[in-house]
Amino acid sequence: MWSFRLLLPLLALGCTRARPVAPTEKGPRAVELTARKGAFERRLLLSGEIDAVASAELKVPRVSAGRVTIRWLENDGAFVKAGAKIAELDNATFVTHLKERALVVSQAEIDLKRQEWQNNLTETDATLDVQRKRATAARAEIDADVPPGILPKRDFLEKQMALRRARSDLAKSEETLATLKHTIALDLQIKRVSLDKISRDVKQAEQMIDALTLRAPADGTVLIGDHYEGRKLQVADDVTVGLTVARMPDLRQIRVKAQLSDVDDERIAAGMPVEVVLDAFPGRVLAGKVLEIAPVARELNDRSLRRVFQVSVAIAREGGTELRPGMSARVEVIADRRDDVVLVPRAALSGGDGAPAVRLVGGERREIALGPCNPQDCVATNLPAGTRLRRGTP
Repeated sequence: MWSFRLLLPLLALGCTRARPVAPTEKGPRAVELTARKGAFERRLLLSGEIDAVASAELKVPRVSAGRVTIRWLENDGAFVKAGAKIAELDNATFVTHLKERALVVSQAEIDLKRQEWQNNLTETDATLDVQRKRATAARAEIDADVPPGILPKRDFLEKQMALRRARSDLAKSEETLATLKHTIALDLQIKRVSLDKISRDVKQAEQMIDALTLRAPADGTVLIGDHYEGRKLQVADDVTVGLTVARMPDLRQIRVKAQLSDVDDERIAAGMPVEVVLDAFPGRVLAGKVLEIAPVARELNDRSLRRVFQVSVAIAREGGTELRPGMSARVEVIADRRDDVVLVPRAALSGGDGAPAVRLVGGERREIALGPCNPQDCVATNLPAGTRLRRGTP
């Protein structure tokens, strides 16, 4: 009973404090804005990265299979000296072929030497036979060189017949020697041609093995090529003929390769000034200009639905700024710049389907002619600077 009586005043006090207080003001104070004179800029933000104007590309050489496996690969971004190994492609097939052809070459060289020795012996025998026949013919000429009437007629005729046989045998022997030399020459030529063909196969295999080891043409930074899945190439990847395994950019000529979304087409043009800020050097702003814009938009990769225009930007290299290909950069294209114009805050513009307008501090609505706009301000052509404005209403 007493507890209930004590609670009644407390409940009454709580209800009194929870009662809302009526506001004493009619509404929030209106925010005042001012039209001012200044410089107007309209910028378009692009993302990009440092790229080299020219670079040496190390590609997969032509192989019979059309594709080859990467056995070893240098680290992406590594600095290497001229002649250093960048990538090593699988050459097991060519090494096996080289060993087989080397054995064939050795056997062909042995066969050629054996044939040359045999031919020399045969030719020597034939030459000796010719010399013997020549000596026999010479003796027959001496024996037959007797005036008629000195010897009996039968002996004279026999010596003449012996001379004719000796000369006939000599002619046949000389003809045999000539034919033998011609045959030997043709046979050796055929064997040498076969040996040269096999030797060329060996040399081509050696050249292919050497070509499958990609080396740096000069001192520089290595940029590993991209896989079709959108990543960098790795060891054990299969690569096709002509694919760029790595690039060696020329660091003397640097540019920025940026991307312009297809929805922003025709918002920038070649020759427009730009400001570039590298993520690695956020405190430095590099000046430059748009060099060219690709005429056709392309997908970022095979799996992307976004289409972009490639934009090439020339930049001025500052001393002490180490620029490396692959560095990410923020590119701000200054698409429009005007000095000494009247700027109206966009917050002061009134909505509606009619002409753009602002509301003065006194409440008067005034239509204005607007020029270009950026996210903060618009250029007004018929409003004096210093005009005090209210925040616009939708």
